Amino acid sequence: MNCARLIGFVVAALWAQTAGAQPVSLQESFRIGTGASLLCTAQSRVVDAALEDMFDRSYSIICRDAAVPIGQAYALRTRNGDPAARLGSLRADRVACQPGPDVQMDDIGTVSSLSCRLNEADVAYNVYLTRRGDTLYVAEGLGGYDSALRLALRSVVRNRVAEGEVSIATTGAGDPAAFARAQAGILDPDRALAEAYRRNNAGNYAEAAEFFGNLLNREGAEQSRVEAQVNEALQRSNLGRYGEAESLLAGAAAAAGRAPGTARRRRQ
Repeated sequence: MNCARLIGFVVAALWAQTAGAQPVSLQESFRIGTGASLLCTAQSRVVDAALEDMFDRSYSIICRDAAVPIGQAYALRTRNGDPAARLGSLRADRVACQPGPDVQMDDIGTVSSLSCRLNEADVAYNVYLTRRGDTLYVAEGLGGYDSALRLALRSVVRNRVAEGEVSIATTGAGDPAAFARAQAGILDPDRALAEAYRRNNAGNYAEAAEFFGNLLNREGAEQSRVEAQVNEALQRSNLGRYGEAESLLAGAAAAAGRAPGTARRRRQ
């Protein structure tokens, strides 16, 4: 091998090694955990009410089995006021929190925690916070994805992907329908409708009913609301809750008669 080719080979190898060890602060997104399966990632956000200047960072935590981001991670400078109070104000309309125990995490030691529940559903929501120098690091999100939240926090604090596997055993909800209710409230109407039909086709009637019920209570075209009402009635009927189904169908009867597709669902 001549000298030029050798130099090129060495440079390429060094570049690949450097890219593989690139700090997470320089990446648009990074994987959460080092397990064989890629279940969750953190995606950088440039628009976030929590951000005060160009040195602050915000990430959405996205997991493969969830229709919406399951949480957020932050690295916020403390020189522009108290970022913990700022985050507390931003989450106050969604969750109710109380101080939790200190938690030991690999690589970063003891961190503070908040134990929360969503205001509109019986779903756990965990918050982890730790200060290092002039920066507050935070990871927060749905309790059923706690392992992803912890790995995200460790990654952002250490500025490299933390070793460990994401383990998702439960949603942290009192029941799956409560978790579906929480998801439905976050999605835009088109995505919520698609998720409603997907859950219906999978036989998850209680979850589908929550999605259709959420759509029924939103502002929108009358025909869309009737479609949601008839479909929610179908889910209630599938669950054996015939009285609720009959009440919903009666409310949609007049409008359904003018729409062939909706009328077919009502007859079914």
